[in-house]
Amino acid sequence: MEAVIAAKPIIKVAALCGSLRKGSYNRGLVRSAIEVSKSINGLEMEYIDISPLPMLNTDLEGEGTFPPAVEAFRQKIKEADSIFFASPEYNYSVTEEMWDMKHARF
Repeated sequence: MEAVIAAKPIIKVAALCGSLRKGSYNRGLVRSAIEVSKSINGLEMEYIDISPLPMLNTDLEGEGTFPPAVEAFRQKIKEADSIFFASPEYNYSVTEEMWDMKHARF
């Protein structure tokens, strides 16, 4: 009788940076986390750029649809098992760019 060994599932992690600045320390942290994750079996971390996302504007939502950039972002988040984010902290909160992601309703 042959033993059946289940394949270890791959955990997909969406990596987000709350700063749009290219030289951001938080962006460096996300890059480092992605690099470290490459050495972990069963873990797949993907950077998702939030800069193409428009500012929150409910007028852009039409009949349950969103602008293409938001739809693409939503799909990536839905496909992820986990979310890793790094963001500057301003007045005990995350950046405006991070807050604007909530309109994607994922």
